[in-house]
Formats: sequence, structure tokens, C-alpha cells
Amino acid sequence: MKCIVPLAGPDLWTNEYGFRPCVDLNGTPLIEAALGRRAWADRLSGADYIFVVREVDKLDDLRGYLQRTWPRCQIVTLSNLTGGALFSALAAMALVAPDEPVIIDLADILFSDGPDDPEALFSTQGYGAIVPVFTSTESCYSYLEIVEGVVTRAREKDVISDHASAGVYMFRNMQVFLRAAVHNIDERVSISHRGVLFICPMVNGVIADGHAVAAPHIDDCQPVGKIFHQK
Repeated sequence: MKCIVPLAGPDLWTNEYGFRPCVDLNGTPLIEAALGRRAWADRLSGADYIFVVREVDKLDDLRGYLQRTWPRCQIVTLSNLTGGALFSALAAMALVAPDEPVIIDLADILFSDGPDDPEALFSTQGYGAIVPVFTSTESCYSYLEIVEGVVTRAREKDVISDHASAGVYMFRNMQVFLRAAVHNIDERVSISHRGVLFICPMVNGVIADGHAVAAPHIDDCQPVGKIFHQK
């Protein structure tokens, strides 16, 4: 199982906060506080993490921190902004083995609930994707519509329900991810948000490919990423 952490967005570095992943949260960098608390974290070694970053000033400082904190992690460096987190995650897919479960973790919402063994859920329940959710109706989040316990669609920054994505997306394997990515690219006119393709709407592609999507509810969510967008 691999965990891809896309960090190559426009707010990777800001004059106000410095490196977003390293913003201090009570003495712990944001990214470390997020990834370290995941229920499945003990199942991953440092080598299972793939960080996607972008060429910015002082990038060596960030790379050094990531390599010290997650020894043997892999770092993919992009030269420019992409068309959204979907494309940043695609850049890391070359480092994921076929049939290997993959987690996309945006690492800006803290929580410790959720499945502690995603691989077992995929193998025993046959889900195409697992997306932890929490209760909210704020428009800064992405949302899943759930009907009688079944995820039916997803939207980016569109409050179609009170099931907000917790910013973690688990895919059964890279094949499911790639087919969902193609679906979103094909449907980009209706699925993109401000011309950018995000991860959450990929749920629509998973469903269109004939797979069920699980959305376990998370009770202990602490969203912290929205501090970067308050102004």
C-alpha cells in the first residue's frame, strides 16, 4: 500500500506561512500531525510515502525535512503548477505497483478514526474506493451524496449533502485510480472547479466504472487547512 501526498499546489509556499506542510500546530508540523495520527499509519513505512512537491525557493529545506521524518520516502518534483491535485497524484503513480492499494492524503485535516486496515476492506468487501467523511455544510469542503448507505456522487466545493470529505481518498489499486482519472478528464467541463481537477470528484469515475464506494463517518475531524484560505 502506498500513500501519495500531493503538496504541489499554489500554496505550497506563501510569504505569510512559509511552507504550508510545515506550519506549526502546537509544536508539530501540520503534515506530521496529520499523517502520524491516521488509523492505518502503523501499516506504512517511510518508503511507502510518495510526496509530490513543486520547484520553489528553499525546496531543499522541505525535501530534507520529509526525508528525515519519513526515511526512504520518495519525492516527485514538478517544475510547474499542474491542472489540479488529480494531475499531481498522477505524477506519482509511476511509483505505485499494479494491484497495490493507494491512498491520496491531502494532509490538511486531522483525525485518527477510520479504517485501520484499508487493504482488508478492499479484499473482503470489494470496494473501489473508501472516502472518510465528517459532518459539515461549509462550502470550503468537497461533498459526497450518500443514499441508503451508498455513495452516489461527489462534488468539489458544492454542498450536495452534509457528508464532507475528510481529505483522504483510498483506491483499491492504481487501475481503479487511473480509470477514474480518465473519467474526470473526459468530464472535466462539468466536474472541474474553477478549471481545476481535484481528487474528490474522482469518486464519480469509480462509480461509473461499476465499483461501490464506502464513506465511513469520522467523529474526531479537526480541519486546519482552511486557515490558508480565510483571507
